[in-house]
Amino acid sequence: MIKLDSKTLSKINHNVKLNSSNLGNNNVLIHSDIKNLFLFDFKSKKDYLSKHLNNIYDIFSEFNIWMPTFNYDFTKSGVYNTKEDRSQIGILNDYFRNFCEWRTTTPVFNFSGNGKYPINKIQSGDIINPFEFGSEFHYLYENDSVHCHYGSNISHSTLFHYIEGISEKLLYRYPKKFHGVIINKGVTNKVTLDYHVSPLKTRVEYDWNKIHLDLLKDNLIHEYKIFNGVDYIMIFSIKKVSDYWINKLDYDPFYFLDEKSKKWVIPKIEKLGRGFEMNDFE
Repeated sequence: MIKLDSKTLSKINHNVKLNSSNLGNNNVLIHSDIKNLFLFDFKSKKDYLSKHLNNIYDIFSEFNIWMPTFNYDFTKSGVYNTKEDRSQIGILNDYFRNFCEWRTTTPVFNFSGNGKYPINKIQSGDIINPFEFGSEFHYLYENDSVHCHYGSNISHSTLFHYIEGISEKLLYRYPKKFHGVIINKGVTNKVTLDYHVSPLKTRVEYDWNKIHLDLLKDNLIHEYKIFNGVDYIMIFSIKKVSDYWINKLDYDPFYFLDEKSKKWVIPKIEKLGRGFEMNDFE
């Protein structure tokens, strides 16, 4: 195992602190992937997770910590239990659930965090779009928050779905409704989750390399790598990057897509004379 010495780690973390303090307000959204981040000696899985979480607390000591705790079971089972459903997108995210102050009631695309609870409490009969105005992403945008990839990279971000939604340029995904219940603190509410999905059989893929290089070129991200280029931390302003992407989509609605996807998506949309709808694929 390769491990950073404490002096080097401290220097990197100090630089992250300096840059993050200049990027946004007092919330930081962290997407994590720690399978390659062997930064510390550890005795057990719990010790490994605890040291990474304490490292994040130290780096972002002046921030409210947010982590996505997404669980996709609602789309099949029709049930989301805020207490019982585990995060399906990272062991550190799921570990954080044990120490956070709240978990949002949005099915599938929910977050756990500290500080002010960010969205309106969901009521029975609500129709929830997790990538529109009033969502957790919109709260982070409006409060000029920081986005951090901790061991992960830009392709792990779901912020771009929020950008697609508010840009009003989204043509290559289609709205789909999922009906079910939310169980939160013993109260059950019937709700509908309504968001844009990608066609299942022919996937719409994104050009992550281009997206990443454009952000680097225009000085919108700060990144720190370790161990022969392994991603450690990437940070950026949610508001600045969101505005940048909105401008890109305003000029080219297919900006996010890779060339292979463009070759079938654009002709199909031109033939339809409109954006995708569910009955085009399901």
